[in-house]
Amino acid sequence: MSEILEQLEINQTIFIQFALFAIFFFVLSAICLKPFQRIIQERNQRLKNIEGASELLKAVELKLQEYEKSLSQFRSEAKVEHDLALANARAQEDAAILKHKDELKKEYLKVLEQFQGEKLKVESELKDQVTVMADSIVQRLLSNNKPNGLGAGK
Repeated sequence: MSEILEQLEINQTIFIQFALFAIFFFVLSAICLKPFQRIIQERNQRLKNIEGASELLKAVELKLQEYEKSLSQFRSEAKVEHDLALANARAQEDAAILKHKDELKKEYLKVLEQFQGEKLKVESELKDQVTVMADSIVQRLLSNNKPNGLGAGK
């Protein structure tokens, strides 16, 4: 083997150089390469976190879309219920107005009848009073005419 090494012009120092290179490589890898490996691992971890965050963001966006969809559905249902309640309230209001209108009409007719009764009563009293006053005036005129000698017996 020493002949082969001599032909290649390799002496025993190559093994020492190789051992020194290996030692130097392991020392340098421990000193220089470890921090770079740690930085690369941290970067990969951050990329995984970013990918996870983007997945979470997509999930949140889906939930938000579902929420908006259900919210719009609830709004439409609430509008329908509101419209029904409003229609019922208007119907009840119209019924109450008609009921009160009928009651007021009956009350008006009752008051009108009372008023007409009172009117007839007052007219009758006025006629009676006018008749009494007319008779009184006629009596006075007739009684005033007798003493003046304007009587029929002359």
